[in-house]
Amino acid sequence: MALLDHRKPDAWSYSQIYQFTHQCQHITTAVRPPMPAASAPAPMNQAINGNYIGEANRQLTRLSKAIGQDEVTREKLLHALEFSGGEWCHNVIPQKLDISAWVSDVSNDHSPFEYSLALSQQTGASELRFLVEAQPEENSLAALQERTSRLTDDIAKEYGPTKVSLDRLNLVRDLFLPSDAEGRLASWHSFATSNTLEKWKIYLNPLASGRQNAFKVTREALERLGLVNSWKLLESTMTGDDYPIYFSLGLSPNPEDAEVKVYVAHRCASATQIARKHVKMDPNSSVHAIELFYSIMAGGSLGPYSGKPGLSCFHFKNKDPSRPAARTVLYPIDSYAANDAEARERIEMYMDAISAPQLYRERYKNAISAVQRRPLEAGRGIHSWVSMKEKLDGTRSNTFYLSAELYGCLVDDGASNGGR
Repeated sequence: MALLDHRKPDAWSYSQIYQFTHQCQHITTAVRPPMPAASAPAPMNQAINGNYIGEANRQLTRLSKAIGQDEVTREKLLHALEFSGGEWCHNVIPQKLDISAWVSDVSNDHSPFEYSLALSQQTGASELRFLVEAQPEENSLAALQERTSRLTDDIAKEYGPTKVSLDRLNLVRDLFLPSDAEGRLASWHSFATSNTLEKWKIYLNPLASGRQNAFKVTREALERLGLVNSWKLLESTMTGDDYPIYFSLGLSPNPEDAEVKVYVAHRCASATQIARKHVKMDPNSSVHAIELFYSIMAGGSLGPYSGKPGLSCFHFKNKDPSRPAARTVLYPIDSYAANDAEARERIEMYMDAISAPQLYRERYKNAISAVQRRPLEAGRGIHSWVSMKEKLDGTRSNTFYLSAELYGCLVDDGASNGGR
């Protein structure tokens, strides 16, 4: 996700963080399932000499094994990866990013794919996903639209109507893929697996007709999808510094259960301001839990975050459009931590604050070892975003968005060109 550059916020003292985190010990955990076998650490300073699909397959296989997925689940994941890669994914990865060609914003270092691991705070149950952008044959947004739209249609044909439906996408396609589109995003595709599910989603750009039209596009899309009440609720929470930045559709054939997700960027907002928006969306939201998450991920700051903004994601479903089925807050940790070792330290502090089960801790640790090819202290960028999701039943999970780092870690001048 391409967003803004950052400036590090003022920090709380450690004693303040410690006191704040230990006010959250009421969160309970369930009986811990057996831990997966630990994966071997990834080789350090590993050179990339192969093609895109080979490297993605290697990292995703390691990730799947690291969190204990069975072979059947892993094969579903790898098949989806191979299928969505297409011909471009067999190109050799250049040693240096070629900025004369199309530069993808799907991940923070412009790799055309990104991984994410969701972990239940209660049990450590996991869900593994990849996000991919089909690459255009020419350096133009029109060529990107054509290529990504072709992948959308191919996914529907490959998986069939019992698993994938484009009916709802077709209702709003013209809003997000106009002929005179702006920006660098046409559509991204994600595939998620766990031991109980597999699902495709598509991510679209509300800014495609200009930022000034982003609210209008989002409203029209939700209305066409039968989510008028969802728009009214969303509109009532947004202020002048907010804007919709991503629009996601689940491609499930069940229209009552498939999610519509609206991602909202909060420019220069504090953790408390963001938390209050969630309370307005759902009175059962906890300001404290959101402040806790943001403050620890920000190294002790409640903001305001004046650089790369925090995001909210509101999940809507047609079976009850009057309230979000889930809410997520996302923090761009790649832009507010000196390196990945510091990011890991903050995440481990958060684990302590929420009394995360051992399975959660082990899966996170193994996932980082599975993707890294350098010491965490050597730079920043493996950790891209960290999120906290809360469902209507009060259960929470965290998702860790991990960069493939095909072109190395992020530079140290404060510039961060993307991430999710």
